Amino acid sequence: MPNYDLSTPGAISAAAELARIRASLEPNQDSYNAAWLHGYADALANVADALEPQQERMDAIIGYMAEQHDSAELYDILHEALAMSDQDILSLGFDLPQCREQLRRETSEQKKKRGNHYER
Repeated sequence: MPNYDLSTPGAISAAAELARIRASLEPNQDSYNAAWLHGYADALANVADALEPQQERMDAIIGYMAEQHDSAELYDILHEALAMSDQDILSLGFDLPQCREQLRRETSEQKKKRGNHYER
């Protein structure tokens, strides 16, 4: 069985569609597997529908915050006050220069720690 991405409401909807396709490919539609996959697809679709209003509220809050604060203030609120990682901030859809700079610094530090090792 494939792994389904259940990280966001949109991903859950896509997973439901994949499960529906997988269920329709079952040779015997009266089989336990087909029934289970159809049920799984329905459950995923129900979860995605239930999460949609929450996602809409979150999008409205994010939009409001972006309108009310410049990038430095917004980064401070999200990173310091809410203890969000830069990756979490980026996943919300904020494209803040502070996040990119921090991720660049972390990548550079990881490269320095690894050093230049060459195998023969």
